[in-house]
Amino acid sequence: MENKNISSLLKEIKLTDNKKMDSLSKDISEESRKDAVELVKILHSGKEEEAQKAAMVLLSIGDLAFNPLLESLDTKNADNFVWEADVLISVYLNNRNKITSVLNSMLLDKRKLNDSEPQALMEEQPVPRRICDEGYLMLRRLTAFKETEEDLMINEKIFLNMTDDQKDKEIERIKSSKEWISLIEHLSDEGID
Repeated sequence: MENKNISSLLKEIKLTDNKKMDSLSKDISEESRKDAVELVKILHSGKEEEAQKAAMVLLSIGDLAFNPLLESLDTKNADNFVWEADVLISVYLNNRNKITSVLNSMLLDKRKLNDSEPQALMEEQPVPRRICDEGYLMLRRLTAFKETEEDLMINEKIFLNMTDDQKDKEIERIKSSKEWISLIEHLSDEGID
């Protein structure tokens, strides 16, 4: 991977060559994590001053430190274990807040998505989807903590089968209440099948 940029490496790989794509992905991942992995090793080295410096850098690099830290938690040292878990939670919450902000902005965008599936191959015409519909579904997956995987799938199917007006009302409801409800129960309460 040395002396070549990502763009030139991608040009050399065919889209169907999964083996080379996987190899490139692995190389990039290892290269990008190398310094963070080294910082975690220094953090766990027992050399107090260097460990404190490594901790400060790990805090600063946030996302880049997440996986190396998660994969090497110092569970034997109680103070380190709690501090490292706290760093992981802070990074996670920061990212979740950023993603939630993006998804909330998607809820305002009613542009239709291009249908990528050839129409001839489909038995029934798909319901056109909008950016706000996808944003709603992603936000639900991210923040509907009480829903099981099955609940999420059922609510997604129900939501996608709603009319655009019904979807818009549900999107407005979630924006104002911030509380997820079962769409089956909600539609039954409104007398809609």
